[in-house]
Amino acid sequence: MKAKRMSWSLLLRLAVTCLIFAYLRHSIDWTGFSHFIARSDPRWLVAAFLSYGCTTGLGIWRWHILLKACHAEMKLRRTTQLTMIGLFANTFLPGAMGGDFIKAIYASREMSHIKPTVVMSIIMERLLGFGAMFIVSTALILNRYRQLSAEPVTCVAVQMYIGAFILVIGLIVLGSWKGIGRYIPFRRFLPFQESLNEAGRAYQYFLSHPGCFWGGLVLSAAAHFSLMFTFYFVSVALHMNLHFFDLAAVLPLIALVTLLPLTINGIGLREVAFKHFLVFVHMTPASSVALSLGGFFVVLFWSLLGGPIYLRYGKRPRG
Repeated sequence: MKAKRMSWSLLLRLAVTCLIFAYLRHSIDWTGFSHFIARSDPRWLVAAFLSYGCTTGLGIWRWHILLKACHAEMKLRRTTQLTMIGLFANTFLPGAMGGDFIKAIYASREMSHIKPTVVMSIIMERLLGFGAMFIVSTALILNRYRQLSAEPVTCVAVQMYIGAFILVIGLIVLGSWKGIGRYIPFRRFLPFQESLNEAGRAYQYFLSHPGCFWGGLVLSAAAHFSLMFTFYFVSVALHMNLHFFDLAAVLPLIALVTLLPLTINGIGLREVAFKHFLVFVHMTPASSVALSLGGFFVVLFWSLLGGPIYLRYGKRPRG
């Protein structure tokens, strides 16, 4: 029954992806799209590939810091392997965080004696990533707030962004409040009480540990800048006259949209978001989708590198 539900869920997402691409097919000048791709500058594309490599490397370092702080016996090499396997899994899973679940499964199996702590390290890593994104992006969005609010679609996206910002900050603040677990409704009826207590202790430890919290936040901010430059370098490679701060203002809005698990790896959903969100800088649909797909293929390149790593090192290493 569970497998049947999963197959129906996959088919539904594939159907949504096809419908989105059918919409894009009839709303984009594909001749203009081909023009952008044909005259791309490979030197700037190489810069984009290297920039996203920095994003990946900073993410690996951030998770490794959290693991070392909680005395998890995992070498940097294995942290790298599991991160790349997670990126590879993202290629086939819905939304933008499916790889986190795969990474959590592998890591918790290898360190079953501290499984809740290891899972919490991945959750904390994601929260730090969101926190850094909000800190950096809020200033960028406010810098372009008048232009963004002038367009109905981006105005709604900014409101959603503010709501997500409040939610993440609220989670971080509530998590730092000792004894907050006592106020969770029906907590004593929840299963796995000891695991939940361990996860709660690990969460508060990560928040109170300066190296974990501030170090992770700084690495996350650097990774976010590196990601923004990845897409900016793609825009330069495609000879688009796009200002860096205009692009940087909409990328976090697009990132929130792709978190919705409606399509496989956000394919199609991301392109629609680029098409509508870059209207405020008068980019054509063809150029917006070209930028989206160009950035996606850069990310896909690094994600597919996780395939051979999964085949070679997917199982727990011996010794």
